[in-house]
Amino acid sequence: MSTLTFEQLETLYDELAAAIDQAGPAQESVFLAKLVLAMAHEFGHADRISALLRECLAPPAPPAEPQRLI
Repeated sequence: MSTLTFEQLETLYDELAAAIDQAGPAQESVFLAKLVLAMAHEFGHADRISALLRECLAPPAPPAEPQRLI
């Protein structure tokens, strides 16, 4: 499996944001659920999809403390 470049991720982010806007607030969660299920079906690996769902539910890590030079 290959990884995406930063530029590819940025493009996908923009496309995803536009699609969420197009779906509208009433259908946003339905759209996102359909997208995840379509991607899971396309790529397989149900265990990995389940792990990613759990990871995305976790709260973000606090920012790291800046390192002091002295």
